[in-house]
Amino acid sequence: MTSLISLPLFSILLGLSTADKHTAPITQNLTEAEVEYANIYWIYNATERIMPTAQGPSVIDSYPKLDYRFSLPSAERMAGITYVGHASRLRMVLERARHGETLRIGALGGSITSGHGVGGGEFTYLQYFMDWLNGAMPAHRRPPSSGGNDAVAAEAALRTGRALRAGGGVGGGWLERRRRRVLLRNKAAKHEFLNGAVPGTMSGYTSSCLTHHLIPGADLVFVEFAVNDSPLNTWADEGSPRRPLERLFRKLLNLPSRPAVVLVNMFAMGPSHGNYHHTAERDFMEFATYYSLPAVSLKAAVLPSAAVAGAAAVSLGAIFNGGLNHPGRGGHVVITELLITLCLDLLQLNTIQMGATLAARGAPGEGSSSATVAATDSGSSGGPLAMEKLAAVAARPLPHPIFPGNYGATQDTCYIEHQLQALTQPPVEGWEWTDEGRGKWGYVAMAPGKTLRLKVNTQVKPEGSDGALFEPIIVQISYLQSYRILGTAKLSCKSGCACEAMTLNAYDPRPVSVAITSDIKVTQHPECCLQLITGKAAKARAVNASTVRGFSSGWEGTTPTGSFAYKFKLIGLVVGEDPRATEGTVSFVRGNTADIFKKVQALRGASAG
Repeated sequence: MTSLISLPLFSILLGLSTADKHTAPITQNLTEAEVEYANIYWIYNATERIMPTAQGPSVIDSYPKLDYRFSLPSAERMAGITYVGHASRLRMVLERARHGETLRIGALGGSITSGHGVGGGEFTYLQYFMDWLNGAMPAHRRPPSSGGNDAVAAEAALRTGRALRAGGGVGGGWLERRRRRVLLRNKAAKHEFLNGAVPGTMSGYTSSCLTHHLIPGADLVFVEFAVNDSPLNTWADEGSPRRPLERLFRKLLNLPSRPAVVLVNMFAMGPSHGNYHHTAERDFMEFATYYSLPAVSLKAAVLPSAAVAGAAAVSLGAIFNGGLNHPGRGGHVVITELLITLCLDLLQLNTIQMGATLAARGAPGEGSSSATVAATDSGSSGGPLAMEKLAAVAARPLPHPIFPGNYGATQDTCYIEHQLQALTQPPVEGWEWTDEGRGKWGYVAMAPGKTLRLKVNTQVKPEGSDGALFEPIIVQISYLQSYRILGTAKLSCKSGCACEAMTLNAYDPRPVSVAITSDIKVTQHPECCLQLITGKAAKARAVNASTVRGFSSGWEGTTPTGSFAYKFKLIGLVVGEDPRATEGTVSFVRGNTADIFKKVQALRGASAG
């Protein structure tokens, strides 16, 4: 298939690794229309585009009339909403928001959702969507907020012209607009959200460590992995990259809070090689239709239209200027407007249904709108589908997995930070529980012959799962590997479970420091006791750590000393969920996971309080 990337655009993207350090969009070699929209998207403000007094009477007068000033034409927005399904959970969640209930919203994904290529998380579709939601359907209660008085005072200063001026005074510069946007976000009661995306991860990573990345009590979750997950089209029973994604969907949909799950399918020129079909999105849509997950698509909204110069708003230079691996702010604006369109359409559908319920209960007669016809139930009653019936659809159990037996674990499978500490068995001698002054916790031993025992449940399969309880499972041990340290440790199964012992080597001659993982096949047992014993130093070439610059994942400690020849740092443990897997789902534990988990714990504590 012909590549979608033109040579000038490819040259721009190749030289642009990120937009994080720029104060304006990259516009060289762009057309006049592309420059116009690139600038519009750069300073996009969802709150200012809310139109609460749309024309036309509301079916139910007490409901606000919501509308929005879109940048994208309706044709592109309709094309980008690639699946809706019955959307029962999303419709119920939106109705709660319309009645002023505070929602909890989470996002899972990779570097695109975390904000790479656009300047940070505040310029992602998640933040734009939250700005719209808080402005269009604000929560009635104001959640606890530290520094609230400061925000109010700062906002007052802005309005009276006494705020700090940057680039031309209040409202006159990019920095000032950014400050004003942050201040106004802190003004009123808010729906709560957590961006749980971690750069460089695939859906399997998030599925294994879901509780570390998802806001507690989630009502709505956006899932974005179409760029990160393998584009290879394989549905093999073993080793398929789609198996972890299905487990992630099932975990989310089975949560006690019964959240709505929406697929956000992003697109980037580099990973796709500029080819429309070379992404995981086509396979993701099988899950969308099977589990009735609403889905929006950046490529569906943009690429067909851009190929024929259909709309300037989706010209490639205005959308894909965040580097080869990430769309620019325009891509996030497109997704935002697709999500808002989806939500407004579903709210209108709810309104029509409830209005029809209040009116006569006959079948739609002559003159009824197409939306009213679509809102009616085809059942024997002939009347409109009431919200009670919608709730019944939302409460249905999940169908069996597409992959037979692919249910996933029903308990935690990812143990880092203080969850790892809870697995240790006494006595613990020669291992120190420490963050080494970096806020990243783990067990550190500085001498050989030190023993650490961990008891963990490796029995992850539910009953009725094709006898999988008798098959070994992959357990991943996460430890610091670095050019700075030379320790080794022997890993074995002490009791309960069985495995073949292996030696872990913490030394890496490359100038890197990462929380790497090693896989070990372990039999399933509710009380599997693993044993780790530090050993002799690894053979290594001399490295002057003070003169070497390398990649850091944030887990390494202080500058090495002589005892670092035996240092070994245990960071975490991940229990696999799939006996059919040929390898673990976590290549290395990102420091972002620990940082996000601290926010999760804080939100959990706030809920309990």
